[in-house]
Amino acid sequence: MSPEKIQQMIHQALPGSQVKMSGADCNFAVEVTSENFVGLPPIKRHRLVNDIFKAQFDSGELHALSIKTRLPEQS
Repeated sequence: MSPEKIQQMIHQALPGSQVKMSGADCNFAVEVTSENFVGLPPIKRHRLVNDIFKAQFDSGELHALSIKTRLPEQS
């Protein structure tokens, strides 16, 4: 799975979000800043991003994704 595809999927699921990426192959780290996280505890923010890739994890297309989430005022 390409970094561009990961970013595209996050942007589709969380419009207006900012995504920073690192990593290669099937192991990536993302930092997502989004208004969609307002009012959510950190674990729910993480699940929101993780759930975007459920099918890719299940199929093995994506093996690992380290997720950090931020609110816009934390940027």
